[in-house]
Parts: sequence; C-alpha cells; structure tokens
Amino acid sequence: MSNRQPNAFHRAFPAREFFRGSARSVLFWSLINGLVLVCLLVDVFLIVDLLNHRGRITVRGEQNVQLLQKIRNVPPLVIPPVEAESDAPPAEAETEKKQAEPAAKQPASQPEEKQPVAPAPVNLNLSILTDSGILPSVWWLHSKYQLGIMSGIYQRVPLLQENQTALFTLILVALILASIRVLIRWRARQRSLKISHHVSTTLRNMIHRQALRLGPGDLSGKETDQAFHLFIKDVGTVQNGVFEWVYQLSRHPLALLILLLFAISIDWRLTLQCLIPLAAAWYFLSQHRKEYEIQHAKTLVNIESELSLLAENLRSTRLVRGYGMETAEHEQFQKYLDKYTDNLDKLKRVEGWGHRIARGLAVFCSCLVLFLVGYKVLVNPESLPLSAAIILVGIFAFFYLPVNGLYQLMQIRNTASIAASSIYRYLNQIPEVSQAVGAKFQEPLSQSLQFENVSYSQSANGPKILNGFDIKIPAGTSTALVSLETLAPRAVSYLIPRFIEPKSGRVLMDGEDTAWVTLESLRAEAIYVSGNDPCLTGTVKENIQCGDERYSLQEIIAASKEAHAHQFIQNLPQGYETALGQHGEELTVGESFRLGLARALLRKPALMIIEEPEEALDDDTKTLLEDAYTRIFQNRTILVIPSRITTLRRVDQVVLIHEGKVEAVDSQSNLLKKSALYRHWEYTRFNQFRHSQES
Repeated sequence: MSNRQPNAFHRAFPAREFFRGSARSVLFWSLINGLVLVCLLVDVFLIVDLLNHRGRITVRGEQNVQLLQKIRNVPPLVIPPVEAESDAPPAEAETEKKQAEPAAKQPASQPEEKQPVAPAPVNLNLSILTDSGILPSVWWLHSKYQLGIMSGIYQRVPLLQENQTALFTLILVALILASIRVLIRWRARQRSLKISHHVSTTLRNMIHRQALRLGPGDLSGKETDQAFHLFIKDVGTVQNGVFEWVYQLSRHPLALLILLLFAISIDWRLTLQCLIPLAAAWYFLSQHRKEYEIQHAKTLVNIESELSLLAENLRSTRLVRGYGMETAEHEQFQKYLDKYTDNLDKLKRVEGWGHRIARGLAVFCSCLVLFLVGYKVLVNPESLPLSAAIILVGIFAFFYLPVNGLYQLMQIRNTASIAASSIYRYLNQIPEVSQAVGAKFQEPLSQSLQFENVSYSQSANGPKILNGFDIKIPAGTSTALVSLETLAPRAVSYLIPRFIEPKSGRVLMDGEDTAWVTLESLRAEAIYVSGNDPCLTGTVKENIQCGDERYSLQEIIAASKEAHAHQFIQNLPQGYETALGQHGEELTVGESFRLGLARALLRKPALMIIEEPEEALDDDTKTLLEDAYTRIFQNRTILVIPSRITTLRRVDQVVLIHEGKVEAVDSQSNLLKKSALYRHWEYTRFNQFRHSQES
C-alpha cells in the first residue's frame, strides 16, 4: 500500500508538471521571493548593526584610513576626523612641552627668528568617526567579503550616511521588502490554487464519466454513494495535497537553502558547528512527535473501549433491578470507571513527561548554540560582531519554519496519496456492459420478452441474485415483479435495457439477443422509470426533454398531460422554465415520479419498466396515477416493481421471484389463494397495522 500511494499522487500530479505552465511560474515567483528574502536579511543586519555601533567607527593604520577615505568618497589627505589623537607617548609630549617653555621666556626685546610655517600635521594612522550611518557595517562587509556594491550604495545614497536618516531609510526598505514578499507569496499561492483546481477538475470529470459508465448497474446504490464520496471528499483531499505540494515545496526548500547560505556567509565554521546541535534538537522533537502520536492513538482506543463497556452497563438496568444486582453492578461499573480514569491519566502522562523531556533536550541544544555563538563574539569580536551574531541566531531560529513545513508536507502528501489511490481504483473499474462490434438496430418490441436461464450476481464471488431465472412475457401485457429479496426484481428490470449483464443466460426481445443490439436503440425502446430518481439540475422542460432538441414544447406538454404532470408544472413560478435541482424548486415524491413518467412517455417506448416510489403518496397523487396508468398501460408492454396494492390488482400477471428463480406466475387474486409465499410477501408489505402505506 505504501508503494502505491506515492504513485497514485504522482499520477494525479506528475513531477514533470513542476516545470510546466503555472507550476513553473510558481517556481519563478518563489525564486524572486528568495532574492527578496536575501535583501531583507541584509537590511535587518544593517538595522541591528546600526543600533549596535550607533554609526561610530574607529580605523587604525594608514592603508585602512585611506581605504575608509575611499569608501567615504573623501579626497586624499583631507580626513575630517571628529577626534584626532597623537600616537606619541605621554612622556615625549611632556618633554616637548618643557623644551618649548625656555623659548617662551626669552626677552621681548630680542627679535624673533622667522621660521617657515609648516602645515598642521595630519595623522594618517587613526580615524574615529561618529554619526556615520551604516559606515561601520559597510566597512566590516568590505573588509571581510570585499563587497564593493555596499560601498557604492553608501556613496550614492546620502540618507545612509547619518544615523537617524539611515535608520528611517532601512526600516522603510524593510517594510517595502516585506510587502513585496507578501505580494509574491500571494501570487504564488494563486498560481498553486489554479494548478490544484485544474487537477481536481480533471479528476471530477473522470469520476463523472466513470459514474455514467458504472452507475446504471448499481443495484443497491453503494457505487453511487462511493462515487459521491470520491467526488466531494477524496478529490478535495487530493486538491489540497496538490496545492500544498506545489506551494510549499517551491517555497520551503529555497528558503532553507537561502538561510543556510546566509548563515555560512557570516561564519561557515560556526554555522557547521551549530548545525549539529540544531539537527539533534529537531531529531528529539520529531521522535517525540512520532511516539506521542502512536501512544496517543493506542490510549484513545483503550479509552473508547472502556467507554463502550460503561455504556453497555446502561442497557442492563432492567436485569440489574429485576435480580437485585445493584451492589455488584455498581462495583463492576466502578471498576471500569477506574480503568477509564487510569487511561486518561496515562494519556496525560504521555503528553506531560514525553513533552517535557523532548522540549528539555531541544532547549539544551539551543543553549549550546547560543554558547557557541556567544563564545565566538567574546573571543573574536572583529570576526563576528554582536549584530552578526544576533542575525545568525535569528537565522537558526527560523530554520524551524521550513523544516517543520516540509515535515508536515510529507504527511499531507501521504493523506492525498491515500485519497488518490481510492479515486484511481474506482476509475480503473471496467464497466460490465459494452456494445458489441457490429451491433444491430433494435426494433420496437412486438412479440415477446424472454429470459432464458439467466443468472446474475454483483461480484464474482458474491451470492447470486438471479439463479436460473426463466420466463417469457408476451408483448402488450403488464407484469409485476415481486420478491422477498428486494434486489431480484430490480436486477430483472436492469437486464432489459442492459444496465447490467447476465453472468449466464440470455435476454431476448422478439427472439433477438439484446447483447447484440445497439445500446442506443435498445434503451430508446425499453425505458426505465424509477420513483426514487432525483430531478436533473435544470428547468422542467430540460428535465423532460433530456437534451434532445427534436422534441417541441407542444410534445412535452402533451406527454406531461398524459402523465398528469401538466397541472402542477403550470403552478410552478415559471412553469416549464422553472429551475429544478439543488438550487431550484423542490418537487414532492409524487410530482417527481409523474415528471419521470412524462419524460418516458415523450419518447413513446414500446416497453416501459416502472419502479414505483417507496415513500407514501398522498391521495390526490394516487388518484392521478390510477388515471395515468389507464392510458400508459394501453398498447405497450409494461413491467412494474410495485409499491402499491392497487398496482398489483391492475396488472395482467404477477411474477413471484424466490431464490433467484420464478416461483409462481399468476394474477394477484389467484396468487393470494395458491401461494403462501406470496401471501407472506403481501402481508409484510401492505398490512395496514404495520405500514401506513396502503392502496
């Protein structure tokens, strides 16, 4: 099963689709989103570093000063340091001061000897700047990575050269980048939804086509319920799985790679050292999650079992009170209640201690990461300043989001794979009915309808619904099919228009095997009307016309009058243009049944198969049906699965089916006299003291 599930999901959304159409667009937008994430991380680093250094930078060495001078775009030898300090020792400065004092004490009368005026000395070995904006960050990036792009940005954007304007600019850029990421993710999400919608639409079309192929042979309605469940729930699960697979898989791995590369660019040795405890923390958490899910499921099973035992005791109150077992029953109930309480405590312990241990190990690993980063800052602050360390720790913290997203994505894929497997198992079913090559056109029934030793079962190893069913029905007669097995009459009826195929035997119309005639001509002459069928989604006219534009409105009205449906149709809000179905007008069971009769009568079939509704009909509907049957039963062959006693009295003969064979064939009155089995069937169906439905 585990091998088939991924294949089923791959069949619904092949891997090659990632590089086509909308999926390729999602990858493109995810790549753009990754580039914006890089810019956002750099911007956050600059903000943190600005708050850390406050725009103050100290540079020593003539070459460094000149390099700083170049970055600031200041002419050579014109360095306006805020503070200039002498490199001479304090003792030398004191000596120079004493040597200068005698000269100051010379008599004023002596003429001063003119000396050439030398320019003020400029210290090229030291420069201290304050309020320089992001210059400290630019200097660190340039000295470590030789990134000229940052110095170019610094030179061309004056707002970044002072602290206040730089902080405002960086925050504004962060907001813009964050907004761009939101828009890009929205765009990728819309594209992913388009892909998942396309997959779900394709699957629903396939299920719809398969349901049309398999549905007519659904005797019990189970396959229809299965198709409905697949159409609504399982396709929805696959749709969600495809959406998450495209959206998250194009997003999380790229984000994880960008975060990892950014961390490595800050300090690759420290990053590799920190990945070990981070991987250990994730391992502990994931293992705890798996064990917790297993233990949680087992404990819930035990709890449900104990609750069932406690509930069972509620059903034995009469025995307990009748035999004076109150004390023993209370003790037993308390015993099960204690077990239930113990299981609840066990569940709490599983949640408590396991959670604490896993979180404790994860916290220990996280503290180890903080120690490694903090130690590097203390030992070598020039290589890893505090701002870079903060960004590095933040990146490690954000590792959890894409990793956890990928972990959950695999669970979503597994769930979608199970649903896809159910869908494709249904789609792989082969319809039992198919048209033979060179099939003939079926003429209207004029002589007889015959079943020759027909056997039928719903599955190869299932019980036989029909087993040697053999009967010949003259054309132009009316026949009722009854049986204690509810599926037997329906199976006989389904065999005529070839909704199902016999496992053995033949169905003959005027001596022609129906297996060798075209399905279109056969179903045009043998129409099945069920009182349990819902209305089609559409107008009343479209429900009767069934998409065949050859029938005019006058013909539709004539057929409706013959089925006594015209009157209630006229009373609808828009008459024959009234919408029916889930979002339209709701018809009663009797109205829906008469609409179905009109739909069949419009086509003037030679053979009509009528399955009356199981639900009770009102008296007016019964009266209208009796009059409609009088006209419907004339000049055509009728097979009916009755739900009313008056229908049994109207037909020419009743066929009693038992254990898949014909038990008796006679009129209703004669069967009442001759067949105990028929009397039992009629009593169970129409006894007025057991059923409200009569005549």
